[in-house]
Amino acid sequence: MANDESPQRTPFFRALRDSERELLEPISRRRKYAAGETIFKEGDPPGPLRVLVKGLVSFRQRQRDSETEASFGNVSAEGELFGISALLGARERYFYTAVCLEPTEVIELDGPKLMRICEEQPIAGIRIMRRLTEVLAQRLAGAREQIRSRVRPGLISHG
Repeated sequence: MANDESPQRTPFFRALRDSERELLEPISRRRKYAAGETIFKEGDPPGPLRVLVKGLVSFRQRQRDSETEASFGNVSAEGELFGISALLGARERYFYTAVCLEPTEVIELDGPKLMRICEEQPIAGIRIMRRLTEVLAQRLAGAREQIRSRVRPGLISHG
């Protein structure tokens, strides 16, 4: 990957050590999508793990017993991850569809090769997985806050 296209410019990669970025460089590639383009569809086998460079990606899911899709979130901040099914193995499927709402650039990381690096280089693998976990934990906290802001007090039982 050329220097101007280096994944090292995104927050996810900047948090890693140089040696860890070097391990990921050969399994990374930059990809551009047009507005309206589907990156992957619900039910597809997993592809690469993706790190947003710029753009806006909407996540949609089919409603039960319907062909209607509901939007349940998006990524728009540089460094956000999506397509985590890439790390879960070939038997998994995407749980949602990812559609670009504007021109979008991502860095794609080959999931099986990423897992192999983490197994073969356990110290670097722990740091890489810790960074992935931090990003996902931030997303989960944001999702919880969205749910909390939409639920009226007293509607959910805690017992």
